[in-house]
Amino acid sequence: MIRYYFFLLLHLLLLPSHAQNIDHPNIIFITVDDLGWADLGCYGADLHETPNIDTLARTSTLFTNSYAAAPVCSPTRASIMTGKTPANLQLTIWIEAAGHERKARTDQKLITPQTIENLPLEEITLAELLRQKGYLTAHIGKWHLGDLMHFPETQGFDVSFAASQRGAPPTFFYPYRGEAFGEFRFVTDMATDANHQYFSDREGEYLTDRLTDEAIRVIGHAKGKPLFLNLNYYSVHTPIEAKEEDVQYFQDKKHEGLDHQNVTYAAMVKSIDDNVGRIIAHLKALDIFQNSMLILTSDNGGYINKYRGTIVTDNTPLRSGKGSLYEGGIRIPTIISAPFFGSQPANVDVPISTIDYVPTLCEMIGMEMPEGIEGSSFLNSLKGIKGTLGSNRNLFWHYPHYYHTTTPVSAIRCGDWKLLEFFEDNHIELYNLKEDVGEKNNMEKANPEKAKELLQSLSAWREEVNAPMPRSNPEYPKNRK
Repeated sequence: MIRYYFFLLLHLLLLPSHAQNIDHPNIIFITVDDLGWADLGCYGADLHETPNIDTLARTSTLFTNSYAAAPVCSPTRASIMTGKTPANLQLTIWIEAAGHERKARTDQKLITPQTIENLPLEEITLAELLRQKGYLTAHIGKWHLGDLMHFPETQGFDVSFAASQRGAPPTFFYPYRGEAFGEFRFVTDMATDANHQYFSDREGEYLTDRLTDEAIRVIGHAKGKPLFLNLNYYSVHTPIEAKEEDVQYFQDKKHEGLDHQNVTYAAMVKSIDDNVGRIIAHLKALDIFQNSMLILTSDNGGYINKYRGTIVTDNTPLRSGKGSLYEGGIRIPTIISAPFFGSQPANVDVPISTIDYVPTLCEMIGMEMPEGIEGSSFLNSLKGIKGTLGSNRNLFWHYPHYYHTTTPVSAIRCGDWKLLEFFEDNHIELYNLKEDVGEKNNMEKANPEKAKELLQSLSAWREEVNAPMPRSNPEYPKNRK
């Protein structure tokens, strides 16, 4: 018996230094900027190749009806951090465009509202909640939730790297600086290498690779303390740039008839897949993959407009793309690996939203949620327990702004039904997503009672959260009296 306890003690002492309490697993939260619902192989991509992510999906929970809380980046990122809708936060557009009422234009019927330009410090973030539970909290990559005084360090993160104030880099190649969007831009923290040596020769370094280098370094320094790593890649946002050898590979593969035709974008997606593979391999090498939750998602739908004369991506079978409240603008890929639950891999079609991460992770670690959370926990879906997250709950969106793909609009989804209300002319569109995921058949006239019910719910929600609304533009010719 003494010998048994001796070997038991020896076994415990020899456990990997990174081992930790299963009640507080590592959380590796990877957000890919502008990644479309159909951009991954496991979601039906044709030109793109994502073998590492596809392999992960086969052993994980893949959500087929996962939504961004907004059709553009900053509002969705705010929803992930707070569990609240962008309309409630008064943060409904990306940071550079916030903070002032849009100027009246003669070609736009409405003037879009002023919104806040920083995520308020008073908001309780996911990082602050997890840090209360003993987590080391680290943010790497795109932040886009405010100025320097609202950077990750002010919102609960112990460590931050490359959280530039702007949402897109001028280039994806070192030294990550130059003219873009009419101004000089740069990615912060890039003057040093992983050993903090200044001005090292990093010619040809690719930003996605560099962010992964830093993420791996952070994972290695956690040393048994539970880690929340918020890894936000700037890719696959514009500028559309990739490694030449990868571009050539997809150029040789491309042919007519594919939905995806942008070879440089395909190479960017490949780079994301390569680096997700690196993260997984590192977690396994440290023997902590089984005790880690890995979340892979996007902040909005794929960008379907042109960059330098070429369409960026295609969200088929979904309609439209980034900026729009049609499915192509808000439905996003979401894969969650949580092997410590012991559940079987599954595809889950219950709708979830980025407002649901705070309640889900709070429930997972046994923490009481802050007041005012609008999301719902989908933890049981990860555990393989069906029928616990209401499939008929209301999900709301509010985008009172113009974009290449839309005019100001709100939307609601309840069950299979989805309604959009456009503010320029107050017209209504109603779709049954189960029968018509491409939103081609407007059923508003055929189902007036359902349209009325959803419109009333949408209007009541906007009033409840005091959603910022557009107003009539006196400079628009047809509005003039």
